Amino acid sequence: MARWPKRKAGAASPRLPAFAGIDSVAPMSDRREELRTPHPPASAEFGHVVPGGPAHRYPPSGPVDVRKFTVGRYDNNVYVLASGGQALIVDGAAEPARIISEAEGLDVVGIVQTHGHHDHVGALHALVEMLDVPVLAHPGDPMPVAAEVLRDGQRLVVGSAVIEVLHTPGHTPGSVCFHVEGFLVSGDTLFPGGPGNTRGDRTDFDRIMESLDRLFRLPDETRVLPGHGLDTTLARERPYLEVWRARGW
Repeated sequence: MARWPKRKAGAASPRLPAFAGIDSVAPMSDRREELRTPHPPASAEFGHVVPGGPAHRYPPSGPVDVRKFTVGRYDNNVYVLASGGQALIVDGAAEPARIISEAEGLDVVGIVQTHGHHDHVGALHALVEMLDVPVLAHPGDPMPVAAEVLRDGQRLVVGSAVIEVLHTPGHTPGSVCFHVEGFLVSGDTLFPGGPGNTRGDRTDFDRIMESLDRLFRLPDETRVLPGHGLDTTLARERPYLEVWRARGW
């Protein structure tokens, strides 16, 4: 089980490289439209949120309370996972003041990163300074701040909730998902309608599909909370897994 050490002042980490493209499902073209798989409607049922709008709060699931809101120019979803008065922030993407306001009244014990693309890490410097909490990330992706190491199979304890770390490479080498009480925070690994963008790289696509094969071992009712846009469930996406594999994106 992970503990929550305070960060070491002055610590550094490798410089964040420039990444091409937006962290999303691979873009559509007219000739690909026939291979597009269904998307859920933009409704509260599927966690619809808008920039500057209120957070979506999910019905309680066991000991964990989950809140979702969107920030920044790329509409990044940020999640607050709370239990027993403690909270974990998933993805310090942008708008640090908004992120902190959504965790008001909670003891934030850390920030976990689904991956290291620029649109997911833009608020980390400010959040670390304002909250004085550790950032945790997989070593496969460099971070712009010092980060504790996340490992596959690691379990993070927040209040009475236990959050499982799943290393799911493909979108990036260090992509991870977080599984807790029927929720799967999938970052840019899985979206409604397909896997995250692998920029036409066949090796990365094969790798992300291997990651999805692992995720789809979870129960059908698992709710998928992606890094951008609407939620889905594994049951809703499962019929299309082989369609995605065959089309190559």
